[in-house]
Amino acid sequence: MTPQEVVRKAMETFNQHDAETYASLYAANAVAHDPQYFEPLRGRESIRKDIEDFFLAFPDVQAKIISTIHSADSVAFEVEVSGTHKGPLVTPNGSIPATNRPMTMLGGRFIRVDSQWAITECNRYFDMAVIAQQLGLS
Repeated sequence: MTPQEVVRKAMETFNQHDAETYASLYAANAVAHDPQYFEPLRGRESIRKDIEDFFLAFPDVQAKIISTIHSADSVAFEVEVSGTHKGPLVTPNGSIPATNRPMTMLGGRFIRVDSQWAITECNRYFDMAVIAQQLGLS
């Protein structure tokens, strides 16, 4: 397996809305950094809960990899994520009720894998202000 194959599998399970398999690609002690959280997500269970909440908020969400750059244990990729806000969006400040508005965001992710090809670190980058504007929140 290669880091690129791990990313491809992660995006496949994301597009299938399979939170359990998605989370299983992460090491038990993985860390995920996300601009919406004050502190990183720590551990596979936190990452599973986060993605599960996202699937509830955007039940039709789909992701498309635009470009990738990789090394022996890391991948950087640009991703386009689109969906309709049809459920509560969990944030550190509480839940945002469904707006029924579409959202498309471009972002970047940087992941690192260990020798067993489990994701140990994921750094997510996206513009939260653009998302808030699309959902009518700003």
